[in-house]
Amino acid sequence: MKKLLVAIFAVVLGFSGAFAAEALAKKGMAGPLEVEYSSEKPLSQGMNMINIKVKENGKEIQNAKVSVTASMPAMPGMPAMEQTSEAMFVNGSYMAHVVFSMNGTWQINIVIETSDGKKQRLKSSVNL
Repeated sequence: MKKLLVAIFAVVLGFSGAFAAEALAKKGMAGPLEVEYSSEKPLSQGMNMINIKVKENGKEIQNAKVSVTASMPAMPGMPAMEQTSEAMFVNGSYMAHVVFSMNGTWQINIVIETSDGKKQRLKSSVNL
């Protein structure tokens, strides 16, 4: 009986680890700009901190205006949701507070306005 309980416990622990959420880590291109965005913790409902690094030709861009918009389209019985946050450059990356009001698939738009006034956009999505 003890061996059976130990085996069941091991299986449950193994499955719970397999379904554990991971921190966000994605890359993409916004026109000629290389964009890496991540979070230290797994994304969840409520306030989340998104870290964004922007590079052009391998060189870090530190003087851009960066914003993050998280949106979810309308569904039956639920209106569309959208929230935009301006990112601040802190310790080598742009940081934005993003609020996800519910679990599900959220569209992410990162807009980067460089010092010459050009705007580039990265479109992506995340699942909570």
